[in-house]
Amino acid sequence: MSERLLHVIGSPRGERSRSGMVARRLIEGLAADSPGAVIETLDPYSAGLPALTGSVIEGRYALIEGREVADEVREAWAQIGEAVAHFLSFDTIVFSVPMWNFGIPWQLKQYIDTITQPGMAFRVSETGVEGLGSGKRAILIASGALDIRPGAPGEELDHQVRFMQAWLGFIGITDVHVVHLRPTYGPPEAVEAAMAEAYVSAEALVADLSRASRV
Repeated sequence: MSERLLHVIGSPRGERSRSGMVARRLIEGLAADSPGAVIETLDPYSAGLPALTGSVIEGRYALIEGREVADEVREAWAQIGEAVAHFLSFDTIVFSVPMWNFGIPWQLKQYIDTITQPGMAFRVSETGVEGLGSGKRAILIASGALDIRPGAPGEELDHQVRFMQAWLGFIGITDVHVVHLRPTYGPPEAVEAAMAEAYVSAEALVADLSRASRV
């Protein structure tokens, strides 16, 4: 079966997004190593995700209890279910994630909030919470104006990579790899060096994953 690759775009900058550039290079490498790979892109900024309004959230409880809900609420939850199933249908998910105010962009967070639903992305049993995304791989292309990767001064301000890793683990995805792209602000030569380093890291990761798949 062909590998399914999903690129979730975290930046609204389109082709100018540096994290997006590195993500596309990485995905090209993964696809080259997997003939027939299916590649899709999901842009939360244009995906038309249902808004989790008060009525939609209350409708979730009503549906669980078997009560009637308005047609628009039922349709919203049908769309949410489709979004979760779509996400979980992929083998590898690549996130291009810029850091905004030490966290992630709000539209990416909305996508995460939309698909992280009980009974869809995780379930609760007598033994605890079980994520339903086990067996999948995630790759984070994490960019930021400041270089606060692990071990750097200011690393305690990172609510970007740490959050993404925690969330992915919660839904059962524990095979997580990170490519850092930092800094993206400052002297042009520093930014260019960061881009070059990120490309090298992405290519090295592709090579590592390729070797591991052949063991």
